[in-house]
Amino acid sequence: MQDRTIRNLPFATIALVAANVLIYIILEIMGSCEDGEFMYQHGALYAADVVERGAYWQLLTSMFLHFGISHLMNNMLMLYLVGERLERAAGHVRFAVIYLVSGILANAFTAYYYAAVGNTAISAGASGAIMGIIGAMFGWIIRSRGSVGGVDKRGIIILAFFSLYSGVVSSTTNNAAHISGMLFGFLLGLILYRKQSRA
Repeated sequence: MQDRTIRNLPFATIALVAANVLIYIILEIMGSCEDGEFMYQHGALYAADVVERGAYWQLLTSMFLHFGISHLMNNMLMLYLVGERLERAAGHVRFAVIYLVSGILANAFTAYYYAAVGNTAISAGASGAIMGIIGAMFGWIIRSRGSVGGVDKRGIIILAFFSLYSGVVSSTTNNAAHISGMLFGFLLGLILYRKQSRA
C-alpha cells in the first residue's frame, strides 16, 4: 500500500517545478530575469535565430526561463495544480512526454509565426507546455468518458476558456504558444491515452 502511494506521487511535476525554480534562482544571482537581453543570452526564444539560424535549442531552453518572479510563480502554481492531476492519470513518462513535446511544438509554432509576421519579441516561459497539459486533460477526458483528477469535461472547458482569455487580455502574453500548446496537448492526450487499472 505504501509502495503504491509512493509510486503515485507526481514526481515529474515536482521535478519540473523544481527545475524551473532552480534555474530562475541561478539566473537571478547571475543577472536579472526581467532583462530581455540577459534572458536572450541564456536561452530565451528569438524567432529569427530559430528560423534563419537554426537555433533549435531555444525551443527547449526557453521553456525553463521566466521574466520575473510573478511570471514564474503564476506558471508554477498552474503547472502543479493541473500537472499532478494529469500525471496521476497518465503516468510519469506519458506526462513528461506531453509536457515537453507540447512545449517544444508550441515554441516552434511561435518561432515560425513570429518570423512570418515580423514580431521581434523575445519569448520565454512554461505556459505553452502548461497549456499543453490542459489540452491533454481535455483529450484524456474525452477518451475516458469520465474525468481526470476530479476535473470533468465542463470543468476543463471552463479552465481552458479562462486560461486563454487571460492571455488574450494581456499585451505581454505569447498567445501563439498558448493556443498552439493547447491544441498540440489535446492531440497528444488523445494519442497517448491509456485506460487506468482499477486494481
